[in-house]
Amino acid sequence: MTTILITGAARGIGQELARQYVADGATVIATCRTEDAATDLGDFLGTSNVQTPLLDATKGASVAALAQSIGDTRIDILINNAGVLGEQYGFGTMDYESWTHAFAVNTMGPMRVTEALAGNLSDGAKVITISSQMGSLLRDTSGSYPYRSTKAAVNKVVQLMAHDLKPRGIACITMHPGWVRTDMGGPSASISPQESATGIRQVIDRLTLAETGSFIQWNGETHPW
Repeated sequence: MTTILITGAARGIGQELARQYVADGATVIATCRTEDAATDLGDFLGTSNVQTPLLDATKGASVAALAQSIGDTRIDILINNAGVLGEQYGFGTMDYESWTHAFAVNTMGPMRVTEALAGNLSDGAKVITISSQMGSLLRDTSGSYPYRSTKAAVNKVVQLMAHDLKPRGIACITMHPGWVRTDMGGPSASISPQESATGIRQVIDRLTLAETGSFIQWNGETHPW
């Protein structure tokens, strides 16, 4: 049976990914930041094939506790989904504490989790980190300094990680999930969480080691860096 660990699964894309994988019979470890969210998610998914441990990916102790709680469980797919949009600060209005927090969640969080769980990853596992087209260096736009910079940075982190894990046959990519109708994407976004999660899963299913280090969109197209 395939085992999938998804961070930030309390709502949005993470929750829908967990729901779809559970429906397909996979064992799912779906992390949440609070006990209330974990209880609600467990009730929503409603199956014995689900664990909903607590995780704050910005805190080393929390990440270590997650690793300890799953013991020697083998993980076939790790989806680093937890992220924050934060306030959309621009030049002249920057809140540096908020920016630091965004880096802790969006950039260092996936690295913390992947490092801590590296021993659990099966040879040939797949590590997916949810990024955003807003982190593409080719997008000539303005504003949203914290979010854009942290997503650009995590793209590079995963590219480096891909080199380190390739000898074990582990493929690592970042993904643009689309503009999704979630709390983060807003009601005017172009696709639903169901469409995004379905597309992400299709990309994961087809992913090979030849694509490790890539930046891929939810629809399977390669995204420019």
